[in-house]
Amino acid sequence: METTVEIARRGQITIPKNLRDSLGIQEGSKYGLRALEGGILVLTPRGGQANAARKQLRDSLIGKGASLDEMLAELRRMREAGNE
Repeated sequence: METTVEIARRGQITIPKNLRDSLGIQEGSKYGLRALEGGILVLTPRGGQANAARKQLRDSLIGKGASLDEMLAELRRMREAGNE
């Protein structure tokens, strides 16, 4: 899919919503940026699926009213059980 974007004054671009949705790009996602020959820019995801899973779990627990202490205790329990 190709689309046109405009570079803002500070060098920022906005990735259209339909592309963000189809690629699973969320606020706070980390990407590497590489310049190739011919002026081609390549974005590659950083952080992997583990970070996305942690964020989803955190958001779910916060939504259920869990405290930071409860979340840390659950993470410790999971590590001790070998379910990192």
